[in-house]
Amino acid sequence: MGSVRSRIPATARALVGHLAESRDPRVATMVLLRNEVDSEIASMTERLFLSVERDLQRAREEGELEPTRGAADEQARFDYDTRLVLPAMLTLGRIHVEAGDVPLARLGRDVDHELVARGRETTRNVVRALLDGDMRDAINDDEYEDFETNLRPRERVAELAQSSLQSGVEEWFARDETPEEVRAAYERAVALSERHQDEDEAFRELLDRFNDSPPNSDERAAAAEAIRDEYKFAESDGADLFEAATDLPYFATQYARVGVLYEDMLNMYEADLGMSLGEGFKRAIVLMVVGAQVGLDDTDDYPEDKGSQLTPVTAELNLADSRAAGRERVRKITNAYLDRADDCADDGDHLTRIAIEYIRQQSLDRIERL
Repeated sequence: MGSVRSRIPATARALVGHLAESRDPRVATMVLLRNEVDSEIASMTERLFLSVERDLQRAREEGELEPTRGAADEQARFDYDTRLVLPAMLTLGRIHVEAGDVPLARLGRDVDHELVARGRETTRNVVRALLDGDMRDAINDDEYEDFETNLRPRERVAELAQSSLQSGVEEWFARDETPEEVRAAYERAVALSERHQDEDEAFRELLDRFNDSPPNSDERAAAAEAIRDEYKFAESDGADLFEAATDLPYFATQYARVGVLYEDMLNMYEADLGMSLGEGFKRAIVLMVVGAQVGLDDTDDYPEDKGSQLTPVTAELNLADSRAAGRERVRKITNAYLDRADDCADDGDHLTRIAIEYIRQQSLDRIERL
């Protein structure tokens, strides 16, 4: 039987926790805005997937793909886990606030409808770029669990879906009205992410060295120290916006793994819209993403990763004296990132702060089950 806390939905716990901390009457308005922008993002991703499905259906008709068992009479179907677009949703919400387009307050006041429309278009393109990047990672890692389809082989489905998304991204970059800085930010993120992909084999070797060493041996102690030096407390490179965060464990490796993708996502927004989102907001989003990567994604993936993939979760659970001690370390690391993200967010940025708390509550539930 689960704890009382775990039986209360994470969404409710996050909202109640934020309401207890903030007495700002605008919180209710921001909750309504969150529902609006969440619906906008859902509509965007649905349209993007329809485009991908059309390309997959064409490939099926040309004989490149075949239906899975029982799907011979169905059209091509493709559905993807889209948790990674939460930062885009929060950014679109921030644009709505900047434009004065918020529930209960938009009537009787000037609203910058042009900024809202441009923000939606930029968001649609950014979401496509994020999905493209995530599909690239899935292909590089031979991990195809995050999407559902009624076609096979899954490897070829992933390649064709990624190609479809990439073509849309390239069309965005090719438009005369798209600033060159947008492409530059995207290419920087891709370059740093691919460099991290190249380093993955070395990180796997660190884990192999540890697992292949006899317990309590000098070899195992040396392997553990190498994991700490080269992975947990590696020197940071190229994260100028986050100099104050480099004391956090795993920051350098996780910034290169996921953080840079979202920093440059925000840079793409700023370049395309010609506006500043604020350094505090950008720091909060990236630190939130890293916290979510550890507390949600790596925790979920631990059963598959524990013997082969070095992540903060596999590192802590391998290096700890017991499962309980490792679990507590993962909890502390996740909270450290989310606390720092909350510190960076503006006091009035209720959308971001509620999202941080939501990720915290979800993470605590999953870490408890490790």
